[in-house]
Amino acid sequence: MNERKFLKNEARKNLKIHYFRNIIVTFITAIILSSGITYTTKNFTDFSLTTNIISKITNDSNLKIPENKIFDYDFNKNIQEKIQKNYKYGVLSYLINETLNNGNIVTTLFNGINKLILGNKISAGVIIIISSLILWGINWLFFKVIEVGKNRFFLEKRRYYETKMERILFPYKMKKTFHIAFILFNKFIYQILWSFTIVGGFIKYYEYRMIPYILAENPNIKRKDAFLLSKKLTVGEKLELFKMDLSLIGWNILSIFSFNITSIFYSDAYKDFIFAEYYMKLRNKYSFDLLNDEKLNINVPVYKEYPYIKNKKSLKIDYNKDYDFITYILFFFTFACFGWFWEVFLEFIKLGRFINRGTMYGPWLPVYGWGGVLILLLLKKYRDKPWLLFILAFTLCGIVEYGTSMYLEYVKHLKYWDYSGYFLNINGRICLEGLILFGLGGFGFTYIFAPLLDTVYKKIPKYIKIAMCTILVSCYLVDLSYTHNHPNTGMGITRNFSVKFQLTK
Repeated sequence: MNERKFLKNEARKNLKIHYFRNIIVTFITAIILSSGITYTTKNFTDFSLTTNIISKITNDSNLKIPENKIFDYDFNKNIQEKIQKNYKYGVLSYLINETLNNGNIVTTLFNGINKLILGNKISAGVIIIISSLILWGINWLFFKVIEVGKNRFFLEKRRYYETKMERILFPYKMKKTFHIAFILFNKFIYQILWSFTIVGGFIKYYEYRMIPYILAENPNIKRKDAFLLSKKLTVGEKLELFKMDLSLIGWNILSIFSFNITSIFYSDAYKDFIFAEYYMKLRNKYSFDLLNDEKLNINVPVYKEYPYIKNKKSLKIDYNKDYDFITYILFFFTFACFGWFWEVFLEFIKLGRFINRGTMYGPWLPVYGWGGVLILLLLKKYRDKPWLLFILAFTLCGIVEYGTSMYLEYVKHLKYWDYSGYFLNINGRICLEGLILFGLGGFGFTYIFAPLLDTVYKKIPKYIKIAMCTILVSCYLVDLSYTHNHPNTGMGITRNFSVKFQLTK
């Protein structure tokens, strides 16, 4: 009990040092690892409710439609409610739910391509097989290996305060991707086989528990040695490991009731530090020739930065730099185009077809562009206070989105989005999930993308940048002028729409 308490206290202390960096690493790896979701054979051909409704109507032999007549099919209230229910919980939840319901994101993409390009000519079974094989390879070569990189980060973070987030790429930089993937795949197979014995599955789960940490310390270790060392490290420790897991169940329950907020902002990183401490506790009990990385030694002082990479060049990002007027114009179009691609991609995932999102016809969504530029302009003095900047970006984007929604509804008499039914929404115009995404986006614009893009833009001759801005602004103004009287509307764009199609013999 005292030992568990000690490990947890050490984990809390380590978590507080560069807190934001720690939770980002955990969040990124969690997203990557969640991409390797178990496959399912659930019927996902019913992927688009809208498409299926139309298909059933057009293929129904009992349906009598006069020749050369336009059939207007208006979605009734009941069907609209069914459609909205699919997207009730927001963008991230939709993607997660579709991944769970349809097997994985790869099957979802394949299904969308099949609908968009091939007209549903490939059977569901073929799509499942192809996408499953692809995802199987990706899962073990990239998704699973990143777990070892995450472990390396947290092991080093115990000793080095300035451990860089890029250390999650440790297995790839060591060029041991295939080797590590092979060992982890073996661990997976053995665990499945032992699970048939019930008790054996439980025992082996904890016996193999240290393999990812062993690989994080020594990625060159042989497969047999990795399993043997994990077995030796966990002798007499399996019950204690189980008790540690049991003591953390409260965090899992809290995560469920907090919609995973506590996991993202605390408990996931906290657990990673706990088991990094646990591994080092077990590792320091023995003297193994294969586990002797001095860089991870617990009995040495904590350095400010890695002494073994001190002289290596690293990418420096100056997020406090000033930007000129031309750069802000380029930022606007970069962010606006990114927003357009993001929303088009989401619609492709949802409906399996291309839909030009937004009020305009060009590949841009101004709300993203203005949001990004306003964050850079108005929140500059808060850049040294990341948490405050996130809150302010969260708020600013909410104001921009809410104001844009009101303008479109009351001036244009159109409703391009509706968050009704989303968690913590305000009049269906904004919701908590959307604002969190905008806040994170603003955070990324400020500290990463804007400085990097500025570095790229500075390499472009000034006269070329002026020409680019002139062309972009001219096209934007033409588009804006045209859409003032002829806004982009239709299925999948505005809230209220009708389906019109021509039926012939």
